[in-house]
Amino acid sequence: MATKKKLEKENRFCPYCDEEIAEASWPYCQACQVTVFYCPECRKPVPRDKRVCPSCGAAIKG
Repeated sequence: MATKKKLEKENRFCPYCDEEIAEASWPYCQACQVTVFYCPECRKPVPRDKRVCPSCGAAIKG
């Protein structure tokens, strides 16, 4: 018997205001009107004012 993989839709929430972000507008949060930034190493959300990822310590450029 083959097992079926269950694909679950990932809910995405803004790390700044905690509102759910629609997949169509990702990575732009319509509630707080910001673009969500991610760490280039671990791909976790990073606050806009940080220069170092709080999760993995990677340098954030730009």
